[in-house]
Amino acid sequence: LSLRDSLAGRTEKDEVGVAFIGAGNYAKGLLLPAVAKVSKVRPISIVTATGSSARRSAEKFDYASCGTDPGEVFSDPAVDLVFIATQHDSHAMLAEEALRAGKSVWLEKPAGLTSEEVQALIATAGKSDGLLSVGYNRRFSSHTTAVRKHFEKRQEPMALRYTVAAGATPAGTWITDPRSGGGRIIGEMCHFVDLCLYLVGGLPTTVYARALGRDPDRDDSTVATLGFRDGSTAVIEYLANASSELPKERWEASAQGTTASCENFRSTRIAGGTSTKTMNQDKGQQAAVKQVIDACRAGQPSPFSLEELAATSETTFAILESIRTGQVVDLAARLEAYRVAHESP
Repeated sequence: LSLRDSLAGRTEKDEVGVAFIGAGNYAKGLLLPAVAKVSKVRPISIVTATGSSARRSAEKFDYASCGTDPGEVFSDPAVDLVFIATQHDSHAMLAEEALRAGKSVWLEKPAGLTSEEVQALIATAGKSDGLLSVGYNRRFSSHTTAVRKHFEKRQEPMALRYTVAAGATPAGTWITDPRSGGGRIIGEMCHFVDLCLYLVGGLPTTVYARALGRDPDRDDSTVATLGFRDGSTAVIEYLANASSELPKERWEASAQGTTASCENFRSTRIAGGTSTKTMNQDKGQQAAVKQVIDACRAGQPSPFSLEELAATSETTFAILESIRTGQVVDLAARLEAYRVAHESP
């Protein structure tokens, strides 16, 4: 698999014109404040489903205009980078429209709800003058950076274990609706898949998963095992049934006689290395937003390769397939389809 950004139409800019499509709790609580802290940004527009919501957000964060029509953002030459933070079922469609208009895109996870959606998105991104990034922020955390650096010269396979005390499966929300939200395996577990890919430094080749709950609408607890070409293995335990007293996220990586362990992105201990502690939880959101804006301003590639984005989504789809079939899923053929689409005229 070899998917690369097209840099042909990208040039360096003095400042980046930013627009938002969607301004829900996550956008207002994290993304909009993160953008406001980055220099050389021009806040252009906020678009939401209702005009009153867009107006309130635009006034609060000092955006020049507001509205309800995403098309106005895509056609505005002043907009360089579009943040898409809408309901999951509209992600891929809106991101494709933005990329076809030559805009760079920060797309909140997940990239899409089906293989067809994600394949089309990746193919469009490969031909666009804009870059594509997805909101997998954990790879940008200072904790992740320390662990990645510690293992950067490893010559042996890595063993990863990522345990998530996800809390009870929410009922009656669009997030768990397969059509609008895709469920938490696609909609949230993708975060942990991406971090495992980043730490290993390669793409998964096999996926095997089992559901622990009898009814996924009431308990979507899942354990998935990812195999990598270099022999590395990542076990992701996504637990709706774990004690609420546990840290929300714990992960550890071992290779060549040393182990790094991270708890809740507050404390990381590296045996034989340097420990990292942060006063506040550092999941990498601010660093992620800054790197994407900086890449857009400099006309540089996305911090994410297209092959990584394809592999992360396909891994979550494979987890669900493995649960249904009880079989190991081979990802090689699935990812080959992306290469073919990427190379087609």
